[in-house]
Amino acid sequence: MATQAEQTIDSVLNDTSLSREQMIRKIKTLYFDARARQRAATESPMVGDDGLNNDLMAYEQALENLGIDVASIEDEGAATL
Repeated sequence: MATQAEQTIDSVLNDTSLSREQMIRKIKTLYFDARARQRAATESPMVGDDGLNNDLMAYEQALENLGIDVASIEDEGAATL
């Protein structure tokens, strides 16, 4: 069974009204949101992992399939330590 992240990715990729750039932009936003949740989970006892790593990996794979180097987009997000 597909996760919520995988279903969201499929929805974006199958939306024929979106250009490739729009798809990338939407998935990047989802990636950064998942990354922020993952950071919060490691810094706070209030948020559990609960599949966050799997979601992040799904977004990374989708971006890579669209030709985006995920390592290069880390500089676009929030500041890292």
